[in-house]
Amino acid sequence: MSAVKSTTDIPSEPLITKPRNHQFMKTVQALSWLVTLFFLVALAWAIYQAIFNGNPLPIWAWVGVAALLAVAIGLAIAVVVYRGVAKQVGPFDFQSTSHPVGEIRNEARYVEAIGASSLKADIEMLEGILRISDGATEVMDGGFSFDSADWKEPIVEYSVNDAGLGNLLMKQQATGRAAMRQGHCEWTIRLSQDLPMDLQVKIGAGEAHLDLVGIRLSRLRVEGGVGKLELDLRGEWKQSLDAFVKTGIGDAVLRLPKNVGVHIQSTVGFGSIHPNGLSRDGDDYINEQYGKSPVTLNIIIEGGIGKISLE
Repeated sequence: MSAVKSTTDIPSEPLITKPRNHQFMKTVQALSWLVTLFFLVALAWAIYQAIFNGNPLPIWAWVGVAALLAVAIGLAIAVVVYRGVAKQVGPFDFQSTSHPVGEIRNEARYVEAIGASSLKADIEMLEGILRISDGATEVMDGGFSFDSADWKEPIVEYSVNDAGLGNLLMKQQATGRAAMRQGHCEWTIRLSQDLPMDLQVKIGAGEAHLDLVGIRLSRLRVEGGVGKLELDLRGEWKQSLDAFVKTGIGDAVLRLPKNVGVHIQSTVGFGSIHPNGLSRDGDDYINEQYGKSPVTLNIIIEGGIGKISLE
């Protein structure tokens, strides 16, 4: 009996990568601001000399002006995208359309453990609505609904190595759909609550609702592109967790436990972070149980454009 029902094989890929060094990122950010300030002062002086003293504007200054214009245009586009995501209008309304282009297909997948004692899971979605929770009787079971004009059936691959580590890969396949077309794709995935797990989730554009309460996570990596992210890490924790969360354009909500220690390192670009009851510890955030409980959730957050709420 096959461990995966109705699946297509593809080569496996690495799942969890090491989070970036937080202090190094802070240093790079500070140096970049310093270099940018120096460049702007030099550019302003060159423009002043060109206007009031008739000196020709050097080539590097022309390049600098063009670069500044490109950055300004890029930021303006990002703001427009963020407003569209926040208000869920036009192509940024990721709720499935009621006017599909092709046939709506509904499929199911079921993955058996076949002797695995732990699990690495990699879930990649290009666009749509992704829901993940616990509740699978073995490794994974899920339902997939998609417009056949936009998407092919999801790829699911699973194998177990000699050490008893199960490797699960789930990946969305596009058919060459129009980039800005509102489509229909929803995944509802239930994962094992019995197997210790390293989990990586990537979503390009859409909504991700990750209810990970009850899943035995040891490492977690979540990367979002454009859209909304809800990540629930509440519940009883019997082991510590190392997690990395990266957001692009859009708002994110992280729900955290109260009965175990939480330590958050954050780097936010043009967005904001709202700690909602967590305390500042230098540049980081901690809760009341940090340093007291035997279990700690260590979370690194890299934000782009949008609001990150810690609850």
